[in-house]
Amino acid sequence: MPSPHDLLPDIEDILQHNPDWLDEAIDTPSVSRLTGVPVCTLATWRCRGGGPPFLKLGTAVRYRRRTVLRWLAECEKAQNQRKRSPQ
Repeated sequence: MPSPHDLLPDIEDILQHNPDWLDEAIDTPSVSRLTGVPVCTLATWRCRGGGPPFLKLGTAVRYRRRTVLRWLAECEKAQNQRKRSPQ
């Protein structure tokens, strides 16, 4: 039985059909779905600092998909480095 990840398209396939996909500005609920971080936590991070970089367009808050994915990769890298470093 395929895992959920096997059902997801490869990023190359997405970009082939929509080359601007990575640079699209997405809203907070979309970032929440992408990261698994609750909307209220993203809002708190925006106020207190932390979380993925965001854009403020008038009253609208948006995130570039590329920036969110980069932020996730940096979090993963930092977490893995902490696991490897001697205590």
